[in-house]
Amino acid sequence: MELKGQIEDFIYQNESNSYTIAVLQTQDLDEITVVGYLPFIAVGDTLKLTGKMVVHQEYGEQFKIDTFEKLMPESAEALEKYLASGTIKGIGPATARKIIDKFGDDAINVFKFEPMRLAEIKGISKDKAYDISEEFNEKWEVWQIVSFLEQFGIGANNSKKVYDALRSKCR
Repeated sequence: MELKGQIEDFIYQNESNSYTIAVLQTQDLDEITVVGYLPFIAVGDTLKLTGKMVVHQEYGEQFKIDTFEKLMPESAEALEKYLASGTIKGIGPATARKIIDKFGDDAINVFKFEPMRLAEIKGISKDKAYDISEEFNEKWEVWQIVSFLEQFGIGANNSKKVYDALRSKCR
């Protein structure tokens, strides 16, 4: 079974192994509790999940995640929610709103290819624009790694361990 939607809230997230219980709002606007290993995920992230519905004896129906893929936000609304979540240092709800008001559906391209345009937003200096863009792109590069490793049967939980190990050696 496959689900696609946006993370609305975390019920529980284990920092050491990324085991997560979260609320996913599907494209049909249904809210479903999802459980599984979701490293590097934040409120507002858009995910494609594969797995199955299970019934927990205490908590009821849940979607048990086998694999997942993080997707680029597909709308200006989804991107605003992602940015407003605090995932990117220097962007909160007010700045996220300004970015979406200014760039709309083109905001992802601005982050990726024209970061200095972020300085057109009041309160964002050129240095801050560069830093924000750098962090945005770094987070998406992590997802490239996670997706790549999943092709070889290395799940999200182990991908996080690989990423953490390599990151510490590269610093």
